[in-house]
Parts: sequence; C-alpha cells; structure tokens
Amino acid sequence: MLVQTEAQIYLANRRGTTKHEGFRSFHTLNLGEYLTEGREPVGRLIAFNDEVLTSGHSTQVKVDNPTEIILLPTVGGLELIDNSQESIFVSAGESFRFIAFPESAFKIVNPYPTETIGYLQIHLKPDLSREVLNNLMDETPLNSFSLDEKNHLVPAFTSTAKSVSAWVGQYDGRVEGIYSTIMPENAIFTYVISGAFEVQNRLLETGDALTLWNAEELEFEALSNGAVILVMEVEAS
Repeated sequence: MLVQTEAQIYLANRRGTTKHEGFRSFHTLNLGEYLTEGREPVGRLIAFNDEVLTSGHSTQVKVDNPTEIILLPTVGGLELIDNSQESIFVSAGESFRFIAFPESAFKIVNPYPTETIGYLQIHLKPDLSREVLNNLMDETPLNSFSLDEKNHLVPAFTSTAKSVSAWVGQYDGRVEGIYSTIMPENAIFTYVISGAFEVQNRLLETGDALTLWNAEELEFEALSNGAVILVMEVEAS
C-alpha cells in the first residue's frame, strides 16, 4: 500500500519573535503568545528557537512543564548557569542537554566581552520514567561533533529516552545528501542553520524549516558553499 508523505514548511520570515535588551529569539514552532496555525509541536519536539545574545547579556530559561532542553551553539559559545550557580561552557561543535522544571532557575550567559553569540534552544517532551532518569545519571549530557569533514551528516545529539535524534552537516554547493529514517513512522524535522538547500524539492534558506511525516528518507542538495543543515528524527509523543 502506498503511504502518502505529508509535509509542513516553516518560512523564516513568519517565525514568532521574543526580544529584550541584548536578546532575540525566533520561534519556528508555537511558543508563549506566538500561536499560528501550522506551527504546532511535532511529536516530542515542542519548541525550536534560534537565539542571539549580545556581549555581556543573559536570558532566563523558563518552562511551564518538565522539559528536556537541548542547547546547540552556532556562533561562539555560551555559559549555562543553574540555581546553585554551577555553570558549564558549551561551544560551537558541541550540544548540551538537560531537564528543566517550572521551579528551575537556569540562565544562559554570553561570556564574551565584545562578541555576539548564536545558538539553538530546542525543547522536547521528556520521558520521566525511572529507567530513563537512571540512565541520565550514567550518560554525559555534553556531545561533541566536528564539521571539518564536509558533505556528510554527523550526530549532533540524542534525547535522554532516544526518542529524538539529530544530525548536522556542512555541505559544498551542489553536493547532494540523503537521510534514511530509523523508524519510518517518525517525523523528520529539517532546519537550515545557514546557506540554502533544496530539500525534498523545496527551496529552504537560512532559518527555514520543513517537517515530513510518513517518509522513509529525506533528500537534499546544498545550493551554496558552506551551507549547514540540521536533520532531526522525532518520535510521536
């Protein structure tokens, strides 16, 4: 039986925006007061924000429900500080995951004196079962990867319950790529970090995203040199 592939495109210029001094966040999916049809959560992926912090500024991480958060710097590095004032530095080429609760007090800080930083803040619906939380204690939340070897996808992060996995790659112009799903019933969420790609016969530029359902594979082609793409396979919640 032929399975019909469904798709949803998210254009960068239609994202929601949150701003305060020194901070700007673009919301690909609905968040807070930004509520638009077609921007609903994608399975366990409940928020996807592209954020910028200027030098010397910080922003609070706030959630209404228990949330697994992935931080993935794209320009420079960031400092994450918890309510005990313990901190960790996460640089470009790394991702860091943690679980936040409504009573949590996390702060993201730009530690540089003059430079602006950029990063993705990704919110996932967590699995809070005892087994998963026990495994969380045994696994490192910090993942390192390199884009030095171009034209293929490398693992960027995996959620604590293995329900969301992500790959990132930097491509030369006109180089093609393909991603095959681990489980065809999962959704594929694709985001262009920089440059331009043709993804599943659709033009996506910086800040654009695409979700596919019922797809066994994702085909893409870089349309600019040094273009960077993020591909996430997301389990239904």
